[in-house]
Amino acid sequence: MFGVDELGMDLGTSTLHVVVRGKGVVLSEPAYVAYDRQTRDVIAVGEDARRMFGRTPAGLVVERPLRDGRIRSFDLVNKMMRYAIRRVVGKRAAFRPRMLLALPGGMAPSERQTLIDVLVDAGVRSVVPVDESVASALGAGLRIDQPYGRMNIDIGGGRTNVTVFSMGHQVVWDILHAGGDRFDDAIVDYLRKKHNLLIGERTAEELKINIGSARMRGVKLEMDACGRSLVSGLPRAVTVNSEEMIEALSEPLRDLVNDLHRIIERTPPELASDVFDEGITLSGGGAQLFGLAEELSEQTRIPVTLADEPDLCVAHGLSALIDDPDRYENIDFMSSGRSDLGM
Repeated sequence: MFGVDELGMDLGTSTLHVVVRGKGVVLSEPAYVAYDRQTRDVIAVGEDARRMFGRTPAGLVVERPLRDGRIRSFDLVNKMMRYAIRRVVGKRAAFRPRMLLALPGGMAPSERQTLIDVLVDAGVRSVVPVDESVASALGAGLRIDQPYGRMNIDIGGGRTNVTVFSMGHQVVWDILHAGGDRFDDAIVDYLRKKHNLLIGERTAEELKINIGSARMRGVKLEMDACGRSLVSGLPRAVTVNSEEMIEALSEPLRDLVNDLHRIIERTPPELASDVFDEGITLSGGGAQLFGLAEELSEQTRIPVTLADEPDLCVAHGLSALIDDPDRYENIDFMSSGRSDLGM
């Protein structure tokens, strides 16, 4: 399926990764684009754009082209993908690589085809779409081609993909609206209600990463959160601790656990038995929340293991597919259709 000059792209909600055959991950950039509001000219992409987020004048806009696993602007996605290809390939017109493209589960065929057309127009010779759930499971080290049930929970920025695999197919799968962005939103709401403080998305993300918790830590951590007072309208800082983060994140985590229970209940008995025996694997950047694996294990009574480098599992899965395609010839790269879980 693949010869030479092959790339893989993980078009994530919060981060864009590019892999090259034999080299692994060669590019990791935040999925942000800064552009002029009137002309739509792109000013910056990736880390340069992320640093501008929340700090731009009225004439500039900084956005993530994907939100909640959906494409908000095909034009900005086009520019971001062209930027990534140029960073990796350069400006050599004759260099036309083939590409594996990891896409969010449940994407409409028309959206998928539009992205493929964008990449071909940008200089890619051909594109093979791969469901990000499949790439994530492979990157986490799961043997999903075996006749046993294996469950992977991929917590991304916009959404969470829960999939039960067997014999190379996604037997049960669904998409939950409980990703890292919802964790951030919950922290913003908590600070607004508890401390009358309005903070930005970046501050919420920093709180989540530095002191965020799904359960009690051995030691209480504290961090100053700076924002605007909803009482005086002036800049203000409050000290927030990790125990408050447990309270702030309790609702999205409770919803995640309830959704997992429903998915497990609807999993065929033999596959459910395999999952109980082998456990659940957590991947995705949102899976790195402190104590999340332990909390999910306690709530579901199933062993839960955090994958190595969970934020890079999709990228590592694409690398595996590119480097050794024959090993994965019995795997269905894309889900056949919407899960019947009705969630």
